[in-house]
Amino acid sequence: MEQTLEKRDIIAVDFDGTLCENQWPEIGLPNTKLIKELIYRRKKGDKLILWTNRVDDKLENAVNWCKEQGLEFDAINDNLPEIVESFGSNCRKVFANIYIDDRADARFDLPFVAEKEGMQGWAEKEVELACRRERKDSGSEEGAWDYGAACYESALKAFRSLCKDGHSGMSIGLTKQILVRLIEGKPLLPIDDTDDVWKDVTLKDEKERRYQCKRMSALFKTVAEDGTVSYHDNDRYYCRDIHTGSTYRFGVVARLLDEMEPVTMPYIPRDNPYVFNCEDFLFGSENGGDFDTFAILSMKNPVGTLVEIGRYYKDSENGLIDISYDEYMERKKAYEEKKGVK
Repeated sequence: MEQTLEKRDIIAVDFDGTLCENQWPEIGLPNTKLIKELIYRRKKGDKLILWTNRVDDKLENAVNWCKEQGLEFDAINDNLPEIVESFGSNCRKVFANIYIDDRADARFDLPFVAEKEGMQGWAEKEVELACRRERKDSGSEEGAWDYGAACYESALKAFRSLCKDGHSGMSIGLTKQILVRLIEGKPLLPIDDTDDVWKDVTLKDEKERRYQCKRMSALFKTVAEDGTVSYHDNDRYYCRDIHTGSTYRFGVVARLLDEMEPVTMPYIPRDNPYVFNCEDFLFGSENGGDFDTFAILSMKNPVGTLVEIGRYYKDSENGLIDISYDEYMERKKAYEEKKGVK
């Protein structure tokens, strides 16, 4: 005997992130477990409503995709005719006994939702453990504000937001890349050399004109007296001491990079920096200072390729000047003998 209206369920189901993986505006992988369950429930007499934000051709594509999966509906973004008759009007809210959505609890087991809920639950436990250790190490009391714990908790807020917005798999990876660029002060789109993106930061006695980019504070433009234009990204590299591993920035290295790989417009900074492997020492202790001999040995470019450099310098009245490899090694040998380095 056919079920009566009172004894059957009316199920309103979302599309993106529920019937399929959320790849808006494309259609992601099918949630086969839920689709099979809904097909079974409709055969048993339950009514199905597709309840989605999709409209026009995007909605038509979704309906056709569902038909290809063997899933059909009794209404699309609308109430069932018998509900309209029962209420005496077609109210804006879709009436159902069960609402299945990736942002809400559902009676059915939804793999995509369960995955996200699992990710969030796992993240919350990890942050709880980290905060507990952080407070123990810092000696702060439970519930009291702690710098390290606050950082973990802020990260958790961002993670919860990503889960709430329906991100998982590939989309959460793309979102991470965007977020990292924003945190690092890197623009999301290429920078063009137009007047509106530059701020004049020329000092009073400077002959060259210097401009700082409004969209990226580490990017500068220099206009020489003869009109020659050059660009400099202060954050696109760093030096690494081959002995201590300490990192720093140095003008000689910045100028060498600008010669090797000039910044051109339109400009979009790389995700990874140029890393220069360097060495320095104080050859003449009577000269004072931290060092008077410097070497740029090699460079790892943003794609991870190691490039041999082999540039050597010594201090002079006019600053660092180039020297040969042989002279550099003579100075290094004398320095090591003086220091008793084997």
